[in-house]
Amino acid sequence: MKARYRKTAAGFLWVILNPIILYSVQSVVFRKILKIEVPDYALFLMGGLLPWIFITNTLEMSIPYLYNSHNLLRGFRVNPFLLILCQVLDNFFNFIVAFLIVVIPVSFYSSSNQSAYYLLPLPIFILLISIAAISSLASLMNVFYRDTKFVLTFILNIMYFITPIFYPIEFVPQEYRWVIDINPLYYLVEAFRLAVYGHYPSLFWPALMKASMVALSFTLISAIYWKRRKNDLYYYI
Repeated sequence: MKARYRKTAAGFLWVILNPIILYSVQSVVFRKILKIEVPDYALFLMGGLLPWIFITNTLEMSIPYLYNSHNLLRGFRVNPFLLILCQVLDNFFNFIVAFLIVVIPVSFYSSSNQSAYYLLPLPIFILLISIAAISSLASLMNVFYRDTKFVLTFILNIMYFITPIFYPIEFVPQEYRWVIDINPLYYLVEAFRLAVYGHYPSLFWPALMKASMVALSFTLISAIYWKRRKNDLYYYI
């Protein structure tokens, strides 16, 4: 983190400026201009946008990291997975700081009393495990297939609009709901949102269970792929 912001004027402020500015702009545009009628829209948007920013920023930074660290991996006996984990934890810290700064004023002006912040550690932990697994999988794939970062960036740009982040799932016509149902990132975001907005136990716990299944699936896939291709890593970097 120190290396990333060395010789910058704002320094650590860049950690929180990006998500806060993006959140503020989208909150105004979607609520005031596009007139999305959702009660306590600022709280609703925060519950979806902040975890999404964490997901996209972490993946964009982690995917090329193994290949770009070829000198480090060749020169030292460093576990390559730990390099990816450091990137994930770096962005995770940024996400927590930005969330704490945003949630205080947003909650203060919110009229909603259906939040369960004490449950947030559960979806946050699941989100962290999931993104660590996806990042490690995509970063290793990028060593062998350099198109991985471009393909995943393209997919994430599309998924932003087909994931109910700035609009509720009720806005999606029933015949298109299957697109949401096959989107694994939606379950990670939704479990987080249901803890900060519109919390009902009958909705939260099933959503948390689905998010846990997503985390477990990506963890298993990543572990299997790393077991098969880890030794080939050093020949391709």
